Amino acid sequence: MWSHERQAKIKECLWRDGKVQTSTLADMFAVSRETIRRDLMEMEASGGLLRVHGGALRTSDDAQPEPAFADRLEQHTNTKNAIGRKACELIPPGSTVFIDAGTTTLAFARSLIQIGGMRIITNSIEIARLTNPESTSDILLLGGKPDQEVPATYGELTLSEIDRFLADFAVIAPVALHITRGATNYALHEAEVARKMMHRAETCIMLCHSEKLDKESRVAICRADEIDHLVTNGTVGMNLQLPRGTVHVVPT
Repeated sequence: MWSHERQAKIKECLWRDGKVQTSTLADMFAVSRETIRRDLMEMEASGGLLRVHGGALRTSDDAQPEPAFADRLEQHTNTKNAIGRKACELIPPGSTVFIDAGTTTLAFARSLIQIGGMRIITNSIEIARLTNPESTSDILLLGGKPDQEVPATYGELTLSEIDRFLADFAVIAPVALHITRGATNYALHEAEVARKMMHRAETCIMLCHSEKLDKESRVAICRADEIDHLVTNGTVGMNLQLPRGTVHVVPT
């Protein structure tokens, strides 16, 4: 297991229990205690925990982190595919599309490439890997620093490269969407990329599994009135309405 995968699971344990023990984590991951100590030191430097003798404590009632990317790939696969296919109906051939990194946007990108004739600009390494000689769509991977937890590029270089383009659509998959608090992400660098893509696109499409609705995370992406389309599999009792956008619901 890579260090970023361990650290994502350690975050889950901290959220659930409020504390972790070095010896317990070492046994759980079958690694040395020194390896766990290094993980905890890195995580303390980025915030969210306080190292103590024998382990670490959660430092606040922070928003719950997402599961590890590899774990999310296995969750709600059919629903994500359905959301992705529905979102493709909103995008005409020949469009230029920003796509941020996530498992739902990955499902969307697979369907979009099958349509063909698209220009896709993304920070997702997994989406960039979908390119093939037979495709009539072009995929551009934005430069930047690869992230440890999500296979994607982030940072100042990524943001500056986004500024070089104008797109017809920005397709974003936030961690949470609340009608009054807007769309949010757990990580600052992910929210920055999503926000920048939206600002450089004519139309914003949000992709949200129903579990993300009526919730909020740590870092704001945008207000609800900045969203043109929401594609989801549920609307919190069918009461969710965007201030100026359209909600598209796929069958569950």
